[in-house]
Amino acid sequence: MSDLRRLLGLEDCFEGFEVDPTRVDMQGWNSRHPFFDVAISLVKPSLIIELGVWKGMSSIHMAKLLKAKKLPGQILSIDTWLGSSNHLAISGRRSELMPEFGYPTVYTTFLSNVVSSGHHDRIVPLAMDGNSAAYALKRLQIKAGVIHIDASHEYGAALSDFRTYWPLLADDGILIADDYGSWPGVTRALLEFAAEQDRPVFTSMGKALLPKHPTMGFEMQFVKRKDYKRSATPSEA
Repeated sequence: MSDLRRLLGLEDCFEGFEVDPTRVDMQGWNSRHPFFDVAISLVKPSLIIELGVWKGMSSIHMAKLLKAKKLPGQILSIDTWLGSSNHLAISGRRSELMPEFGYPTVYTTFLSNVVSSGHHDRIVPLAMDGNSAAYALKRLQIKAGVIHIDASHEYGAALSDFRTYWPLLADDGILIADDYGSWPGVTRALLEFAAEQDRPVFTSMGKALLPKHPTMGFEMQFVKRKDYKRSATPSEA
């Protein structure tokens, strides 16, 4: 059992799990962004928290980075695996959840991807809503060196995620926010939260870095242009 599983009292969900090759699906969005490498290289985290996991591609990428850098860190991957508002509000998206008898089964795809990639020794899934997970982690006095938030796209929920997970970030830690610039609600929420904390926001290609320490900053270099299709849900329109 990993140290993280033991600390949280979690069973090993990979024990006895058999991969169905038809469920392996390495689909994700912006899962290999350079900011992951930047944050992990600078912080050398013993723990990474990811809120909003989907099929696990960014968790897997971060696990690869930890292994390549010979760092012993682990990743706590938090999600309900029940889908976002778009899977109900946008026609045709429901099928992405692969429901069986009306219940999403994308979690099986996540497990299959993690095992197939060989990183089940570093990735610890936590199937729980973000607020409940954060409350429990605070009570357990858990701190993470890097936190990646890629959960709700709605302004109110995104702002709540930033506020809720910031106390779980180590004093020298880095928060990585996904969907900055491409989702108006997330962008507004992050800027508002950064102003609350009096911290700068460093952005590139749909992600943003927010350092916990007030004196931490980053040198940025522009290497190419990338156009984004702005997205909106009914609640953001």
